[in-house]
Amino acid sequence: MKKLLMLSTGSYKSTLTIRLRDLARHMGKDFDVTVLAPSADKYNGFKPDYSLKPEGHRLIQPWQLATHSPILNLIPYLFTSLFHILKSRADVVYMYKPTPITILGLIPRLWGRQVILDMDDLGSEVMKLEGQSGFSVALVAFSERVAMRFASRVVVTSTLLETEVKARYPRKPVLLLPNGVEPNDYAETPEKPLRNAVYYFGAINRLDLIEDLLRSLPSVIRDVPDAHVTIAGGGSALEAAQKLVRELGVEKSVTFTGWLTNMHAVQQHTQFGDIGICYQPDGRTNRAASNMKVFQYMAMHTVPVVSDVGDLHSYVRDGEAGVIVEPGNSEALATAVSALLRDTKRRTRLTREASELATKTHSWQQRAHALVAFMNGATS
Repeated sequence: MKKLLMLSTGSYKSTLTIRLRDLARHMGKDFDVTVLAPSADKYNGFKPDYSLKPEGHRLIQPWQLATHSPILNLIPYLFTSLFHILKSRADVVYMYKPTPITILGLIPRLWGRQVILDMDDLGSEVMKLEGQSGFSVALVAFSERVAMRFASRVVVTSTLLETEVKARYPRKPVLLLPNGVEPNDYAETPEKPLRNAVYYFGAINRLDLIEDLLRSLPSVIRDVPDAHVTIAGGGSALEAAQKLVRELGVEKSVTFTGWLTNMHAVQQHTQFGDIGICYQPDGRTNRAASNMKVFQYMAMHTVPVVSDVGDLHSYVRDGEAGVIVEPGNSEALATAVSALLRDTKRRTRLTREASELATKTHSWQQRAHALVAFMNGATS
């Protein structure tokens, strides 16, 4: 069995690593899989956890410092992860997100090993929008350029990234592999009388990611007075979002839960036929991304409402399993949400279509099958 080494940018249990973790879970029958991931970073509060026992693959967490300084942590990690990369003698190296942490995975190319790059967004551009330091942005931008140039093959999550990689490197094999969901990770959701509940799950590191939803709420609540919105997530823009809710006068109809640790915690706030919002503003970084929350909404038996940005429309089969709204129009969003809340038959139908699509089309198992076929071509 061929050895596959998968390099993660974030700590193993962080939301940043969901894609890598779930792909690895389903690839153990085809490859001898090892995941290399930091033990401590901002995603786990700089608290190492060496008790983790993954399903279907092994986990290596190279030695590092566990301070609150990313640079101090990075330096020893680079040396120890390089040791493990060389020791693994992997037939294929899989770099998830091109960063200074994963770029060492290119070294096995020197002796003919296949190196697969997985790009799930425009990382350096996202960091710039979030206001991260120029030094960090430059490091990641450099990593992106080098990784894309020297990787054997490239996996991307969106048609925008696919187009850009093919235009730059027309001879390099590229696989379009959107994000997905693990349906078995979600509790069964029995059908029951629908309630007027709307929710949003995800990071709130920029107010514009959630602003249109918040600005739509006065109209929604005017049309459906008992509607209630749950915002499950946190981030650097959380306080700004809470302030806007107060300014709009809808704080009695909105609950902010803060970060929830897992999907089971999220599901405590949801039930069959609720409405899940993934209304992204139009922009290059959002068009390049594959927003995972759409698939999570589907698996939780809720109706996804998405903006017509990037590939979001295709995830809901152009309206067969969700609702599509033009971006940047909070009134259009309010109209769409209010109409859904008043139409229980439509919500029930869309919920059933969405949950079936999550299981049969968007599962990580299906994604892993496609990736294995692509990688077998790379290793033949």
